Amino acid sequence: MALAERGHALTYIAARVPGSTRHTMSEPNFRFELLVLPRVKAIISELAFGGFVCFHLLKSKLRYDAVIVKDDVAIALFPLLLISRLLRGSQTVFLRVSTNPVETGGTLRTLALLFRYVMSIKLWNLFFDGLFFISPMLADSATTDLHVSREKVGVWPSCVDTSVFNPSLVEVRARRLRLDLGGKDRRLVLYHGDLSKARGIMEIVKAFRILRDEAVKVNLILLGDGSAKNEVLRYVNVNNLQGVVQLHGPTNYHNVPNYIAACDVEIVALPNHPWWRYQCPFKVLETLAMNKPLILSDLPCHRWIVGDAPVAVFLDGTKAAEIVRGINAFLANQEKLQPNRGRQIALNYSPPKIAEMLEDEIKLRSSLRT
Repeated sequence: MALAERGHALTYIAARVPGSTRHTMSEPNFRFELLVLPRVKAIISELAFGGFVCFHLLKSKLRYDAVIVKDDVAIALFPLLLISRLLRGSQTVFLRVSTNPVETGGTLRTLALLFRYVMSIKLWNLFFDGLFFISPMLADSATTDLHVSREKVGVWPSCVDTSVFNPSLVEVRARRLRLDLGGKDRRLVLYHGDLSKARGIMEIVKAFRILRDEAVKVNLILLGDGSAKNEVLRYVNVNNLQGVVQLHGPTNYHNVPNYIAACDVEIVALPNHPWWRYQCPFKVLETLAMNKPLILSDLPCHRWIVGDAPVAVFLDGTKAAEIVRGINAFLANQEKLQPNRGRQIALNYSPPKIAEMLEDEIKLRSSLRT
């Protein structure tokens, strides 16, 4: 949408499953094409979506100046885009690598996802104009490990809607919500997002059992859903943590800023694993946009986003005892942090800023092409 607001005619092609919310977007230069896919295996859905995009591109007679393809459908679209390049040669074509494979499951699935990831990047490197990675660290990894041409590499990080995540818009609602969450006489630590063991959620919950036993007045607010939800509920019930750990389930996107504003700090304890080291976590950017402090695992991605700004306490590990030490360090040093500097960091990841970066990259790559 930000590109359309800058005067570019933009078509966005997406898919949804039956029963999911259908989003509508209204902008003079913006066209939204939506395919409804049945709930089938992921690989079948990707092939079906790839066919839909191919049909759309052929129907448009390939009259786009630039085509940006997300990595999970890159292989399905590769033959058509290669043919269009050979026949017309006019489009500037990019691959957007939004993540390396994460939470891949069993060995066969891991190998399949890794193969798709590597092949997408290698094919795009050979035949097309540019590859956008979600962080400079992931881009460096691709140039070193996959021999991607450094001249073709760019960075397209996660984007935070700073008009939605705006602390000045939620003050009254956040104060009411804080009371509902039990924040009158206790500190509130928020985790929002996917509840999965691989993201360290169980270690966070176990840390709050230790804090409860040590009589530290702090509650954990879990906002979201995921594969570890039932295990979290069992642990809470077995250890009588109902008054300390609160599960609130998923909520409307526009309601998330209320929870961030109502709590004292956000915790992101992603383990030091190849899945997470080079990401650009949405929840970190959203919390910064709300001028709230963070408790973060010491990963390259977190250090890259935060820099040397005093907006976060870094953990010395992601085991339960280490998380306890990090939370106690936050409680002891909260006054030394300057969370009001967070929004200035987040503005560098806002839609207008990302659109400006993307526009410059497209112009640059177009001028470099032969």
